[in-house]
Amino acid sequence: MAESKERNITRKIIIAVDGSQISMDAFKWYAERLHQEGDYVVVLYTPEFRNLTHVSVMAADMSLVQKIVDDEKQRTDALLKKMRELMKTSEVQGEAKQSQGDPGEQIVEAANELDASLIITGSRGLGTLRRTFLGSVSDYVVHHAHIPVLVYKPEHKE
Repeated sequence: MAESKERNITRKIIIAVDGSQISMDAFKWYAERLHQEGDYVVVLYTPEFRNLTHVSVMAADMSLVQKIVDDEKQRTDALLKKMRELMKTSEVQGEAKQSQGDPGEQIVEAANELDASLIITGSRGLGTLRRTFLGSVSDYVVHHAHIPVLVYKPEHKE
């Protein structure tokens, strides 16, 4: 009798991506340095719909709003497809999926639902002032997750 895939899973890992080069590098870093046979990885993308925050609700042209939503859907589909291909070529078992809502909250919630062992997220390196006003997904995750969080920071080469 064949063993179920669930039995072969030794660690469940969430890798949060936002489409940036840093998040792609975080995935690659995991695949090259941490990945073990038996890992199950959920690559999670939560679109923020940043362009909608610049549209006044009262003056909103619904066709403009629909275009922004459609554009984000295309970006999301392209990113998830790229991540699935990267997972396949890196021989990383798992799935790439989208969630809706606040990115930090969604990452922590997904980790809880999956009973994950580790969360990996990138750090965009926002300055103190920008992080104060915009918030930081990685800061939120570090402070609210109940499991270890690895914040990938790009290597600086001089």
